Amino acid sequence: MQCTSCRLIQFRNFIDKSIFPDKNLTILTGVNGAGKTNVLEAIYMASIGRSFRTHQEMELIGFPFDECTILLHFIVRDMEHEIKVKLSKNKGKKLFLNDNQVSRKELLGLFRSVLFTPDEMKLIKGVPKDRRRFIDMELSQINPRYYEELSRYNRAVSQRNAAFRNAKYTGKMPDVDMWDMQIALGASYLVKKRLEAIRKMNKTVLQMQSILTNDKEELQIVYKQFASEKIETDVDWYIHKLVQNREEDFRLGHTSIGPHRDDLIFFLNGKNIDSFGSQGQQRTAILAMKLAEIQFIKEETGAYPILLLDDVTGELDEQRRQALLGYIKEHHVQTIMTTAVLPTVDYGVTYTIEKRGIGGSDVLSK
Repeated sequence: MQCTSCRLIQFRNFIDKSIFPDKNLTILTGVNGAGKTNVLEAIYMASIGRSFRTHQEMELIGFPFDECTILLHFIVRDMEHEIKVKLSKNKGKKLFLNDNQVSRKELLGLFRSVLFTPDEMKLIKGVPKDRRRFIDMELSQINPRYYEELSRYNRAVSQRNAAFRNAKYTGKMPDVDMWDMQIALGASYLVKKRLEAIRKMNKTVLQMQSILTNDKEELQIVYKQFASEKIETDVDWYIHKLVQNREEDFRLGHTSIGPHRDDLIFFLNGKNIDSFGSQGQQRTAILAMKLAEIQFIKEETGAYPILLLDDVTGELDEQRRQALLGYIKEHHVQTIMTTAVLPTVDYGVTYTIEKRGIGGSDVLSK
């Protein structure tokens, strides 16, 4: 899989500009505020169907326009395809594959990506929701059924919660047996798939951490099930716990058991990295996890995803920076990275983005 071009039309500060990524490494450089991250945001949005920077998608439409467009061309199995993302202040968001409108569910997995930004520190320092999103997005890109089951599960939890909240007006316990069954079935499937993915990733994350630290550190991902010492995946166990907690859930108005409450814990040399790891160790661990994610997607689908790196080389020391660039080159992972300081590399292509005021930016090939 390879991205061959990305055109931004009235997207953020770009009026109409294109880049043609190298099959290996593309470097985007320029002063702060020129729009380097905007290019990554557009590519990620064509891959995932949403921005990684904002939930207010109308912010992506450049001033003073009423709509914007992303056109991304990519090759998979020797066939070229086009993904189009159109945002309109009047018509909202529309996604297209080869001019045929598709849903976000249908878009996921067509053009896979792995993103690494300075904000990824929240994988360790953030809330459990951030870590669940990490594993859920990874699995959704390789397994359409996982995304469907996750969506169905979340709807069932929302319906059960709504039934509890609405019943507070009558004071009577609502009948939620149907939602309990749907939640239990979905929970069993989701947790099994998460555990399977973590088991496979742990084999690779050890290798990546070893490469980045010269065999000095060992990293492990552990799945933590909410309110249970032992990991349970049986449907009957979930039904039992949901019924057992029904009175408390009714009182609080939410569902307390299920994969929407679970978490991932990261251990470095046997210790919780959140509590005992330095900032440098935490940053390196996240990079190792991202590289392991790339390898996992490759093993599951047969093709590497595109790697999007937003200003991360400045966060790494020289040894880790060279280890990262060496891995990219050795495995032929198509990578687009932003940086204010050019790394020392002997391959790829560099684009310089020059700020042109509020009206937009120019992308100039170097």
